[in-house]
Amino acid sequence: MDFFRIECFLAAAETGSMTKAAEKMCITQPSMSFQIRELERELQIPLFDRDYKGIRLTEAGRIMQTGFIHILESYRKLLDNALACAYGKLRLTIGYHGFINWAGIHSFIAGFSDRHPEMEVVVIQQQWKELADYLEIGALDIAFLETSELRGRDRLAAFELFREQTCFALRRSHPLAKYERVTVDQIADETILMNNHPSSSMQEMVRNLYESGLKKEQFRFSDQLEVTLSMAATGQGITSLPMSFIQRDVDLAYVEYDTPACHMSYSLAWNSATVNPAVKLFCGEVSRAAWPYHA
Repeated sequence: MDFFRIECFLAAAETGSMTKAAEKMCITQPSMSFQIRELERELQIPLFDRDYKGIRLTEAGRIMQTGFIHILESYRKLLDNALACAYGKLRLTIGYHGFINWAGIHSFIAGFSDRHPEMEVVVIQQQWKELADYLEIGALDIAFLETSELRGRDRLAAFELFREQTCFALRRSHPLAKYERVTVDQIADETILMNNHPSSSMQEMVRNLYESGLKKEQFRFSDQLEVTLSMAATGQGITSLPMSFIQRDVDLAYVEYDTPACHMSYSLAWNSATVNPAVKLFCGEVSRAAWPYHA
């Protein structure tokens, strides 16, 4: 399989244009078209629908796009590991989801790097589901993620870090902002703003909110947590999120949700087949720290 050809396909899929993809890959448009045709011939799969408006991924093309992204990331990670073995420098790629320094992760990693200057540490931010996917294919060494994302992933090893209640972010002038915690009855008439990411962790969070007594018609979904927080700040509803996601430097108030139905659990996970000695070292130091971490 030609990796340059794969990169050409991903550029075309991203831009929706052979011309723009060719510009991105620094080749001519006919060369780009040739690369895509050859890839379709090799796979014996039509990757794009073509018409006078441009190109669009077929259903098979969308499947291949996701797979090729993972393949390229895995290849680059394998190459990095091989280079590290060849030249004697360990490399550790760590993934997490959340805002900067969620749960004190950046502070902990900074301390780990200071204690191990011989090691190259790379930090990647991604959704919890994608972090588990990347661990499985070897594109990540280790990841902090929500525990429910580990279900059915037999290739991953993990241990739990901590659990916490969920809370609601709301406008500072909201009548509920004066409380430390609220009950389901107090928010029965509120619009609940939620991220609709198709992950096990987000689906479980929404399911727990339903089970706490909130009604489905109260919910309004958006693509990103940052969008729901902006909507909450402008008085369009209240946003449910884990307590460790609280951002004190934004114009929002936070109240804990007083129910046993809604909590989140977080774990440190890695691929059980890893041969990177840095993983064992990092896991040992994480296991000895208190989480959420405070330097």
